[in-house]
Amino acid sequence: MSFVCAISGDVPTQPVVSTKTGRVYEHRLLQKHLTESRGIEPHSEHELTLDDIISISCDPPSARPPRPPTLTSIPALLATFQNEWDAVVLESFELKQQYQQVRQELSHALYQNDAACRVVARLMKERDDARTALATLQAAASAHSMTTEMARPMDVDSVEPAEEVESDSDPAAKYHAVAAETAKTLSKGRVKREAPADLTSADAWKTAQEASAVSSLHSTTKPGITSLDVSSDDGALLLTGGMDNHAEVYSRSSDHVIGTLKGHTKRVTAALWLPGGDNVFSHPIITASADKSVRLWMPKPANSSASADSEGADVRAMGWVKKNIVKHHSAEVVGLAIHPSGQYFASAAQDGGWAVHSAESGDVVLSGSINAPL
Repeated sequence: MSFVCAISGDVPTQPVVSTKTGRVYEHRLLQKHLTESRGIEPHSEHELTLDDIISISCDPPSARPPRPPTLTSIPALLATFQNEWDAVVLESFELKQQYQQVRQELSHALYQNDAACRVVARLMKERDDARTALATLQAAASAHSMTTEMARPMDVDSVEPAEEVESDSDPAAKYHAVAAETAKTLSKGRVKREAPADLTSADAWKTAQEASAVSSLHSTTKPGITSLDVSSDDGALLLTGGMDNHAEVYSRSSDHVIGTLKGHTKRVTAALWLPGGDNVFSHPIITASADKSVRLWMPKPANSSASADSEGADVRAMGWVKKNIVKHHSAEVVGLAIHPSGQYFASAAQDGGWAVHSAESGDVVLSGSINAPL
């Protein structure tokens, strides 16, 4: 009768049997395993000590143990190879156990990752639904407020001084009064207005040709001009917004940039001159950007005394500085427009939101939203 070791798979020379599982082991391999695994039986989770194993004797009682071999003989080399083989078998067994444990841990980690991805997807869907519901409620509230404001009777011509004082405390009411007065003034001038004698005809524009080109505006790393506005005085200054997140003021008479407006973190989508100032160089500027902000820029004190012939230090002292940053919109600001009165300007965002601002401070006077995005 022969036995097979549960660790090495070979016939043991000193077989022992476990009283807990009944498996047969080579005595020296089992002793090494119990020492390294802190008393855990192979292929199981039972605790095993040397007292829990029984030796099995297969040799006759008169057999003597072999003499200790030396490395100078073939039996000694065979014994050494046997010990190395035992070590390799034991290490292979431990590696298989570690491999199975790593597979179980990896399977558990993949399961947790899949569950986390499902939870994140559900939370993102709930967030998007909440944003949609909030946008719908804001649009409905804005439409209701506009309907209520339009239904309120307002007679601009019969406003008394006391009511004017009240409108000063209400920016929205003041805006409506200024808008009504401006509309009344402009409508009177449109009745008998005639076209200017020096107005260029449509036929003349068909034969128009390029007079000059400026190729040094804005950065070359992010080329592109997104907006252009010409000063209303005599067209001496050009205001441009670019893909490089800057706005620049270009003087046609001196053929160079006299001001660079830096501060936006994304491309400038719109840039306009505001009325005001002593000369063309002292007009305020408003800019809008894809970073969801509108900025109001005021001219430096040196701009008031500047002229088209300014050079050198006078030009270096000129420029525009940031006065206010308006962060009202929740999406990219894509457009700006100035009210005919010059006291207000409007901004529009990509998600359909709009706002009317004070040209002096940039504060929001009115705001709302349209159904479709711009």
